[in-house]
Amino acid sequence: MPNHRSITEKLKRVVPGDKLAVIEEFSSSEGTYVNGSSIRALKLGLANYDKKKKEVKVEPLKKIRIPKVGDSVVGQVDAVQSNIVNIKIYYINDERSSSNFTGMLILKPEKQIKKGKEKAVVCRLGDIIRAKVTSYKNAIVHLSINGNENGVIYTRCSFCGGNVNRIDQKVRCVDCGLVEERKLAFDFGKAYLK
Repeated sequence: MPNHRSITEKLKRVVPGDKLAVIEEFSSSEGTYVNGSSIRALKLGLANYDKKKKEVKVEPLKKIRIPKVGDSVVGQVDAVQSNIVNIKIYYINDERSSSNFTGMLILKPEKQIKKGKEKAVVCRLGDIIRAKVTSYKNAIVHLSINGNENGVIYTRCSFCGGNVNRIDQKVRCVDCGLVEERKLAFDFGKAYLK
């Protein structure tokens, strides 16, 4: 059985323009380009030489993970408007993501607001939320917080910034006593992020 390393060999990191090989030895593949008789790196990554196929390619250092429909994401509320909440995504299926995706949570408008009763507050700026990806249309990640597992998993008092305790679907500040509504996940205050 041939040694895998002898067929495919990874080298150190390369930057765009680095010379990888000459066209007499290898053929150009993904992440490379031909310049005269030289094969050069097109992007930052790891040079990968396939000796069996006689080709060289540059693999990215990190693969960008795109949120897909059905994925669970955790992020921080970045902006709140009347019916739209933007959430900066930090975790996809419990794995840290540094891709800087932002999801959009569309809040359903109340059909009728009873006299003297305000619209329920689902979340506030700065809250940490778990949500489910429902669609990916027009390069926008659409989110939902339906279900017990989804909703706010961490928040602080929006008046004084103090710690809060859960009271059903509300939170009470331990410092100033302010009571606020939220759509809380079942594990609010106990959720753990890696």
